[in-house]
Amino acid sequence: MTPTAFAGLRAEGLALSRGERRLFTGVSFSLEAGGLLRLLGPNGSGKSSLLRGLLGLAPLAAGTLHSGPAGSGTPLRPRALCAAALYQGHASGAKGELTALENLGLSAALDGTVEPADEPALREALESVGLARQRDIETRRLSQGQRQRLSLARFVLALRSPVRPLWLMDEPSAALDAEGSALLATLLGAHLGRGGAAIVATHLPVAPNTGRVDELRLDEFVPRRGTGRGQRAETEAAAAGIGP
Repeated sequence: MTPTAFAGLRAEGLALSRGERRLFTGVSFSLEAGGLLRLLGPNGSGKSSLLRGLLGLAPLAAGTLHSGPAGSGTPLRPRALCAAALYQGHASGAKGELTALENLGLSAALDGTVEPADEPALREALESVGLARQRDIETRRLSQGQRQRLSLARFVLALRSPVRPLWLMDEPSAALDAEGSALLATLLGAHLGRGGAAIVATHLPVAPNTGRVDELRLDEFVPRRGTGRGQRAETEAAAAGIGP
């Protein structure tokens, strides 16, 4: 199936807080069809929070989001991206008492990528991520790497569907072996190659075999006292009228 065209995403002056602490401020980027944005930075720099903020699952303290290419676009309301995005958080969200097949079927129904009754498609997806022999095993009995492969099976199914052109992935390569990492790269390459886009929060290299890859280091946007980059960005945002 031909995917729904990814119209592009532009972020300007984003800031996000956790309690009284400002995680980052003045974050801006553009993402086009066929592009991947790697979010980099140490633990606590706000990578996971930014993914959630883009979806409206965590409130942004400042900034705007627009759909469309750089220099144009329509302002997006909170959660407007949810319908077009496939999000995988750091925790898989799988139910331990359900089998791998049952968990994938539940995810597919929620994602709207495959009909729940389409068991052949579910089995094929599990086989493609190396879980054919584990499909009827309770998920709590799977290793961490196998649970991560189960998460990747959601994206295998998304390649069959036109409804999720934006992938948001939080540490998708965690616990994967070399074969699993190669599978992740292949999935991302296939998605970008057909006009999708992705934002990936990662500590480890994620290199799809096709598409444009840009990087954004969130630790460069931490507010600092004095004249640091984060402080300058916050000052510029305030001057532009962008603020909480």
